[in-house]
Amino acid sequence: MSGQVKYKARIYGQNTWNAPNKKTKTGLCLSGGGSRALSAGLGQLIGLNSLSNNNGGTVLDSIDYISSVSGGTWLTSIFSFSTNRNLEDLLGVYTPPNTLTESSIGDLPTGSIGHVPGNLSYSGMLDALHDNIGLENIYNYPEVRKWAWPVIVGELILKPYGLYNGTMEGNGKNITPMPARFFSLDQTYMEKNIKALTGDGAANGALTHDDFYFHQSGRPFPIMNTNIKFNYQQDDSALLPVQGTPVAVGATGKISESGVSLAADGGVESFAFTSDWQSQTGSDAVVGINRRYSLIDLVACSSAFFANAVGKKIATSAAAFTAGAKITAGSKDSIKETEETVLKDLASFVPQYNYWPVGPSAPQNRNTGFSDGGSLDNTGLLGMLARSGATQIIACYNAEIPLGSSEDIAVSGYDRKVAVISTDIPVLFGYQPKPVNGTYVLFSDKTPAGLKFLEAAQVFESSAFGPLVSQLFAASNGQQSPAVALTCSLKVCDNPYAGICRRGIVDVLWVYNNYADAWVKEINDWVLADNIRYGRYDPLSDFYNFPNYDTALQIDLNATQVNTLAQYQAWVINQLSQQITKLFGL
Repeated sequence: MSGQVKYKARIYGQNTWNAPNKKTKTGLCLSGGGSRALSAGLGQLIGLNSLSNNNGGTVLDSIDYISSVSGGTWLTSIFSFSTNRNLEDLLGVYTPPNTLTESSIGDLPTGSIGHVPGNLSYSGMLDALHDNIGLENIYNYPEVRKWAWPVIVGELILKPYGLYNGTMEGNGKNITPMPARFFSLDQTYMEKNIKALTGDGAANGALTHDDFYFHQSGRPFPIMNTNIKFNYQQDDSALLPVQGTPVAVGATGKISESGVSLAADGGVESFAFTSDWQSQTGSDAVVGINRRYSLIDLVACSSAFFANAVGKKIATSAAAFTAGAKITAGSKDSIKETEETVLKDLASFVPQYNYWPVGPSAPQNRNTGFSDGGSLDNTGLLGMLARSGATQIIACYNAEIPLGSSEDIAVSGYDRKVAVISTDIPVLFGYQPKPVNGTYVLFSDKTPAGLKFLEAAQVFESSAFGPLVSQLFAASNGQQSPAVALTCSLKVCDNPYAGICRRGIVDVLWVYNNYADAWVKEINDWVLADNIRYGRYDPLSDFYNFPNYDTALQIDLNATQVNTLAQYQAWVINQLSQQITKLFGL
């Protein structure tokens, strides 16, 4: 695409941009957690695909929506849009633990999404950046750093599955990745809702099937979550939750900070997100598009935590590369000085796009930073409740923090103590993420300013938090149960930040990642069992990441580690088959 092209785009006010033609009420949430979340989520999809429903298909066929965050979105995006119809190749096949062997545990099908973590090595990232942007450009031009993470996502996560094709245009500070395709629901929808829009010199009529990646029929409708970061240069800035679907991308809510507010009241057709707003009449907007908003952009924003974290590694390499070309060998002080020049502006690695809010009659275009979906809600539940009608939800929490082993933490407003739980769970109920002096406390005027923005993540009534954690602890059954699993009914509270209102009661099956020794006991290959127990493949026993592994980044796993965690989670889902089929009425 050369220069700006004018299009018409449909805008969707308030909650009119939920999944079209979805009458049923089943959902699956996949949390963030980098490659660990992708690997666990992969196993959960394999497990659901191995269970039969009452209609001659699988339980996976019965799920209508899938809401994901960060590493979970790496999985969801490929699963939702890949044209590979062979799910045994795209996902893998469940293997009962008594048939797993040391020699076969690392086998992944050729087309499996499980190869993504292996692609995400630092050397692979640097090669992708060197080949597409240039490390010296990253050092010299802060303007191009915002493209570093989208380029990595496109080249290493999406391209191997046919979901990114594009070119780099411009040079120096103007170099930009130009995706060849938008994304949308399907060809029929595109022709009716996008291509058919005419007038005002719009180029919609020239669009064809080849201009889009389409959501694949029969797979759950994806909701991929990110956030507008009100001030992307400030770590604790207010966040406005954004959901991206094959139909539309946008936000429904309002945030304020330092006397300045941002209000949004809906979404715009997915192909036109990040466009330049020019005018609008009724439900149609006229926009200018300089580059095609594609899956690399939504997936990069959903996993933007890694943009900043990987930025530190990129900064070091870019500095060494640039300094090495300009100074005498061995001058470590000069390399360090060059590195610090890049590190002082790490915010420039945050994905940034033009954004205009649906709602105002004349919205303002503004450069906007986007944060990781997990910066606010790392479970995917907020997006599921905002953008779907699901009332039966499996919530798979796939981050690395285990449930505590003893009940010694008080909860404000609850008459008994509970075990410590991941910081991602209390905020869903209006509690601060960590205990304060041994007690979980609600958000209030006394909440530190650096945590106050998390108040926007509450989706359930506060009174349910203490009982939920108590029941999860009881369900863990001393590591003998299939992870920590619990079905409960929860009342959804109104959330003005996400446009959630009068949502009612939902039934949630929590699958909280935890070690279950029962799985390892079923493995007949004692070498494999010992390697799993002692952490060679995956230290499920203490539930942290691998030896000498950067837990802050959670990337770069090999096939053996991925498949071990995936097969464990597939077993967990199989052990929960009665709860799942009862929940979904199968």
